[in-house]
Amino acid sequence: MSAPLLRLEQVWRTFAVRRGLWQEAGQLTAVAGVDLTLHAGESLGLVGESGCGKSTLGRLACGLLPPSRGRVLLDGQELPPAGPHSSAAGRVQMVFQDPFSSLNPRWKIGDSVAEPLLRDRSLSRRQRQERVADMLARVGLAGMERRYPHEFSGGQRQRIAVARALITRPGVVVCDEPVSALDASVQAQVLNLLCDVQEDFGPAYLFISHDLAVVGFMCPRIMVMYLGRMVEEGPREQLLQTPAHPYTQALLAAMPRWGEAAAPVSSLAAQELPSPLAPPPGCAFHPRCPQALPRCREEAPDWHQLAPGWRARCHRL
Repeated sequence: MSAPLLRLEQVWRTFAVRRGLWQEAGQLTAVAGVDLTLHAGESLGLVGESGCGKSTLGRLACGLLPPSRGRVLLDGQELPPAGPHSSAAGRVQMVFQDPFSSLNPRWKIGDSVAEPLLRDRSLSRRQRQERVADMLARVGLAGMERRYPHEFSGGQRQRIAVARALITRPGVVVCDEPVSALDASVQAQVLNLLCDVQEDFGPAYLFISHDLAVVGFMCPRIMVMYLGRMVEEGPREQLLQTPAHPYTQALLAAMPRWGEAAAPVSSLAAQELPSPLAPPPGCAFHPRCPQALPRCREEAPDWHQLAPGWRARCHRL
């Protein structure tokens, strides 16, 4: 297999958090020692509950945040901070969760989609306009360059966001909950659009979601994140049919199924998500795990290889 296009090596990200005016700042660990590889044209899913660090990891992967420790590599070179003059500008793009706030309401959508092209001084104004017209046509919005965001529905705005992310033909697109704010029928349209675009242009997707069903549709390989750490990684067939980690099992049990009510994650977990300011010792999932052993309260589990490409962190394996 060829070398990864994007690699995260033991990446940590911490934030200083002040709890009160006179108290010392505490430290919140949002991402803790994550390793990740993404190959050209691949779709990798990242799932977990809200607050587990998925969005922070996505911002690290596209250079919007620098790691506190570890390295983020693009084509073997350390990824510089994002910005208009960054050497990686245009090569890694992001589609954000909220289509209502990710577009400037004062800009026509043609200008918003064209913005990433302004860095390329070799393109004339006419060439930029042609590229924008072609991209909007590909996402089903041909001839709408002069309209404003408020004239579009949520699904159409997310199509505009996809067009803007893909206008530079990036190698990597980080999709941070790109369909969670949309109705189910519109979700399907946007997901199919992303699949079609990948067939046409070949970008690699890091697809972030709390919804295992959506990730299972998009991604042949899935990583499961809990309180900043990866707890399971493997092909979607194994993770969706025979999940190994109790947390993955809990997420899978919460998925809606035809003709029956969804079982909430809390049915398998005794407590709410612990605070990342004070994560539990040992295995971070042990306070909510119905299968926890005494060892889980004291010792963090190492990776256990279950099959080629499939591994999990659990003392019961």
